[in-house]
Formats: sequence, structure tokens, C-alpha cells
Amino acid sequence: MNGAPERVVPGVGFASACTARELEGLIRTVLAEARAVLEAECAGVIEIRELAAPAHKRDSGMLATVARELELELVFPSASALVDCDEEVLTESARARTTAGVGSVAEAAALAAAGEGARLLLPRRLSARASCAVARVDTHHVFKESL
Repeated sequence: MNGAPERVVPGVGFASACTARELEGLIRTVLAEARAVLEAECAGVIEIRELAAPAHKRDSGMLATVARELELELVFPSASALVDCDEEVLTESARARTTAGVGSVAEAAALAAAGEGARLLLPRRLSARASCAVARVDTHHVFKESL
């Protein structure tokens, strides 16, 4: 275990029919799983600051409600940022490929928001109308950039 917090970023994708309750429940479940994975690795303190969603979801009042409830800052990677992360995406959805040009919107959003050097901690998990994935921030890269 090192002294630096382990930063992770959840990313989401969801259908317009998704409810706040469904999305929040999925995110809470996935973050609990992420915490368990990191605790098993003796990662120490876990830090979650942001919730990532694709830029075209920026005007979703439901998403804003969920982020407020979870006390997370919303970040909206651009469509091109999502596509730039597609090689790191682990799952493939025909719908995501058609609509966003990536295999998984949730995975690409998490990776894009987590920044350069990020990797998936958890590939997407699904509910009826939403997906959520968690990316791990490369804190060594972030530290080098701040020097």
C-alpha cells in the first residue's frame, strides 16, 4: 500500500428512458465493486471526484440530479475524446458503436475523464437502460505532469 490515494473515475452511458433511481443504483453498485477490488489490492485510500458522461448528455437533468446526490462533479468528454480512448475499451456494444463510434460509451467516458495513462479498473456493468464502468487514474503520470 502506498500513501497516495487511488483515484478512480466512473463513466456512464444511458438511454433517455433511464431514471435517476436506476442510474444512481447502478453507479453505487459499481463503485462498491471498485472499492472491493482496490481493497483486495491493498490500495489504501480511494478517491472519487468526478462522474463522466458523453458530452451529448450535458443537458440531462436526470444526470445532474444523480451527480448531486452522489456528490460528484460532472465531466463531459467530447465525442472525439471518447473515440481516442476506443482502443482501451474492453467491451463491444453494437448500439454504442453505431451512435458514438466506440465499443462502450461508459468505458470510453471513464477513460477519457481519467486522463492519459488511465486504464479500466472495471469494464462496463449494465442495468436495463444504463451502463457504468470505472477507470483508474495513472497518478504517476498526473504527478509527472504537475512537476
